[in-house]
Amino acid sequence: MITTTTTPARFPADWFKLGAVIITAFIVSWAIALWYWHQTGRDPGTGELALGLLVLPMGILFGLWASQKAVLGRAAPIPSVTAKPASPTARVDAAPASPVLALVASALRSPHGTSAEELASAIADNEARADLDKELVDDNGFPVMTARSDDAQDDTLQDEIADWLTSQGLQVRLSDEEWRALTLATGVAAELGSQAAGDLLPSDGNPPMLQLSLMLPHEWTIEVRRAATMWLKHTVSRYGWPEANITTSEAAEQDQATPTTLLAQLMPVASSNSRSQVAIVLACASLIGQESVDRLAAQSALFTSSQSRGQIPGEGAAGLLLTDLQLAHSCGAEFALLGPVIERRRDSSADEARRVDSTLLLDMVDQVHKAAAVDISQISMIVADTAHRPNRVLELMGLSAPAIPQVDAADDIVRIGLGSGSCGAVPFMTVLALARHYALERGAPILCIGNEDPILRSAALVRPPA
Repeated sequence: MITTTTTPARFPADWFKLGAVIITAFIVSWAIALWYWHQTGRDPGTGELALGLLVLPMGILFGLWASQKAVLGRAAPIPSVTAKPASPTARVDAAPASPVLALVASALRSPHGTSAEELASAIADNEARADLDKELVDDNGFPVMTARSDDAQDDTLQDEIADWLTSQGLQVRLSDEEWRALTLATGVAAELGSQAAGDLLPSDGNPPMLQLSLMLPHEWTIEVRRAATMWLKHTVSRYGWPEANITTSEAAEQDQATPTTLLAQLMPVASSNSRSQVAIVLACASLIGQESVDRLAAQSALFTSSQSRGQIPGEGAAGLLLTDLQLAHSCGAEFALLGPVIERRRDSSADEARRVDSTLLLDMVDQVHKAAAVDISQISMIVADTAHRPNRVLELMGLSAPAIPQVDAADDIVRIGLGSGSCGAVPFMTVLALARHYALERGAPILCIGNEDPILRSAALVRPPA
């Protein structure tokens, strides 16, 4: 995509400022002169007129100009004798790039697609939106808006999971919502496990450790999380990766995990000479159940006709297959670059804020593109987990005009939350999965933003390999 520079647009503003300073200087000088002549009751001669109406304002302007020069002269750094002038078109290319991961594959189970390509097509056709639910109702008996997936109900798979858990000595009862989330996660784990074994598993020698990092809903008990972790690990191993070479996180660690913290922990260290790493990062959740609807309604957090800032229950699962660049190049798989990823916290909840402020996101975008040594003008698209709430939408839109003017608000800003609803970490993981698709399709960097959470703000960059 060809973009045009916005630098020439600054000249009219500069001339306007200069003109305003000149006019102000003359008006102030004339006001002082007229007041003086009025107070003294004298008629000025030609010399006094020239002095008060021309020389005085010119002197003020000269003084302002001289003082500005002096300040800039003291602030300017002393140039090095051996320094070479920097190229005007490479403002950040000289900065050291931060570590990146190879994003080899992604997998989705969303209400509007079972792959990044399907979801991108639904978004392009304006079909990725929540709808009235046929089963769930609010306190008044009216249908609620939800983002329901047709792939979340599979009785045969539920029986298979239950039988396997029993064979492992686990007697765990799952709610309907937990079954729906685990069903969606199983499809994602199977797809990524198959691709990991097909693309990254060496034909000979001991395979590297595969780190399975899970983000399960905070509401799940430790017993349910442990059972789900064991099943998903078993699912990945069924496609060829030895189960002894798959590591998982503890249930307590899953409770505190966010996509950005997990991905930041996986980022390679420049000085490390360790073995190749392979990781599957997966999130799943489901709020499609009367229990979740009633809980949100009791907290006055359910989206209704009278509560437009409430949440829309959703569900889904999304995962990424990641490795280091050396292994990605050697296996010959198509991949995108993921990194840097950063996370910041707001001082207060966005749900309680009276005004919209995009400053935090602007600072994060500046940090991301500089750390990646990617010029801001190269970013082709913004993909965010933003849903329908006005303050989140306005916060996101605060990025486009001031920070990334080449991004078109209608075509180049995608909000995942409109079609996924509220379902924990799944929307931002979906953002990253979609960003891989768009980066390879457009051949340009994609900015990923997370601002749906009341406190947490996330930013990441996904781009094609150089």
